[in-house]
Amino acid sequence: MKMISKLQTHIILIMIQTCMMTVTAQINLALHGRAEQDTTYKDGAGISYNANLAIEGPANNNWNDGCSSTAGNQSSTWWGLLLPKLAYITSVQMYLRNDVPTRMNDFRLYLSNGTVYSETTELCYRDIKKQAYLNLNRSIDCDNSPSTNVYFFNRYTFIQLCYIEIYGCWKGFWGEKCAKPCPPKCIDQHCYPTNGTCIWGCDPKNCMSNTCYSTTGVCFGGCVLGRAGQYCNKYNLAYNQTAKIIPVGQTNARLSVDGLISTCNSFSFTGTSSYLQVAFESLSVITTVHFVFGDKTTDDDGHTVYCSNTTDTWNDGTLLYRGKRLETDINVFVVCIYLIYVPPMLNGDSLVELCEIEIGGCPLGRYGINCKNVCHCNGPYDLITGNCTFGCLDGWIGYRCDIACSSGMFGNQCREHCSANCLNPPCNHVSGKCNEGCNRGWEKYNCTKECDIGHFGSNCSQTCLGCISNMCDKVTGRCTYISACKPGFLNGEYCNQECDDWYFGINCAKKCNCRTTPCNKFDGTCSVEECERGWHGASCDEECTNGYFGFSCKIFCETCFNHSCDIMQGNCRAGCIDGYRGRTCTMMSGISNVLVHIQYMLQLFF
Repeated sequence: MKMISKLQTHIILIMIQTCMMTVTAQINLALHGRAEQDTTYKDGAGISYNANLAIEGPANNNWNDGCSSTAGNQSSTWWGLLLPKLAYITSVQMYLRNDVPTRMNDFRLYLSNGTVYSETTELCYRDIKKQAYLNLNRSIDCDNSPSTNVYFFNRYTFIQLCYIEIYGCWKGFWGEKCAKPCPPKCIDQHCYPTNGTCIWGCDPKNCMSNTCYSTTGVCFGGCVLGRAGQYCNKYNLAYNQTAKIIPVGQTNARLSVDGLISTCNSFSFTGTSSYLQVAFESLSVITTVHFVFGDKTTDDDGHTVYCSNTTDTWNDGTLLYRGKRLETDINVFVVCIYLIYVPPMLNGDSLVELCEIEIGGCPLGRYGINCKNVCHCNGPYDLITGNCTFGCLDGWIGYRCDIACSSGMFGNQCREHCSANCLNPPCNHVSGKCNEGCNRGWEKYNCTKECDIGHFGSNCSQTCLGCISNMCDKVTGRCTYISACKPGFLNGEYCNQECDDWYFGINCAKKCNCRTTPCNKFDGTCSVEECERGWHGASCDEECTNGYFGFSCKIFCETCFNHSCDIMQGNCRAGCIDGYRGRTCTMMSGISNVLVHIQYMLQLFF
């Protein structure tokens, strides 16, 4: 985040005011944001002190009236207000807990457009003297840097806030209750919420101090922040981006992209591996490179500029310029993510004093004064108008390729028709994909493929595996051949009702008698276990033959007369042979009787 001091040096950056004051000029942005904290304290009664308590009120210091609190003793802890859009924060009023006031000692107040740990997070205030306990009700004035998030941060303690008000204006508004829009000439509608003056300058007068040479139009004193080129008519891709200088440590690379020509880097010595690299956030279209050198910079040949898609190398990059020091724009047209400047080899007292590198262009796919407009060109395009040179990407038409295909059309130049089988037309205008799936009987992303055999319904997700040859209607699932179903299913139009357990075969007409687990519903085969008493066979559907009984008919009733016995328990039907008695003819006199009975019982159960 760029500090306001980089914009207007006479503005005081951060003012801390430890007495309470009434703020009437702006609005309380806390009422429009979402409160969050990294942890939440819960007391012994199970009461949670969530982040939202800090913005609900009442405006006092009493813990029992409701204060937010993080869990304690964390290596780092934070409370944050996340705003729905960019705003300028002018003042933060806070009420701290009065019974344990020292817990907020050494707190930090940050403004950010990301998380509290983002590299661009800006410190508004720190209780560096650890005296928060001395002033529990205070107002802290921050600078006017635009932010979307406000954070209270501390280490190894709590963040406990009884009430918070965060005053400021949404970007584009200023004045009493932020009711006045910024002047229309302010770039991107950035103005100070207190007086409405433009922050980034005005368009088309983008020269610093609104001064330029009348004869050439070249800006005097450089450009306003965020603009590039000798005419300050380009969006500056380099401004506030990541920059580094190799060898590390000899100078501050950030000074080359801070937007100020008054802050410079000095190369007092260079080698074959010396360079400065600027990294963009994404692939970008570069049309202009403009250097601002100090007066002492050598005029020798060897100033070289490359465009590359690989960090820290230019071997596979594009050479944009090599020659003497230039004070004018280097006009190019190239797409890359890194721009690398290689200074010339220095001799004697010569040096390179680089004050600013300005890179005019837009992130790929954007155009306009501040690169806010989007186009979908298939190749080069005009960064001002957005007009495409070689046509559009799939799904787009128009000079700027910013018009989506009409309903029902998609693809290259919108010539393709969406499938008639989309469940809820139209399809995706780029790919032709049916956004909400297919009508019954169709599948794949564009719903142009009929269901495979054995499948039907929405996105072909249902099966008709009970139909003969798996043949069924792709929409309803009604079997093609309705005279019968596959074994294992009850006859019907859809053959979608499986046999009940213990039944199998055509129309589930057969019954199996497996000992514990139901048989296969198609062919009736039982698992490796035995059949029930009185049954045998692969499907356990055959009664025991004469003379056998029990599980899987394994026991032979040899002491029954004529081997005639009950197939379930083995009870003899016609009496016993000589020497035996009892229902199962297993009883004999004496010890022999006992042994025979034991043998019988073992056969019966095992």
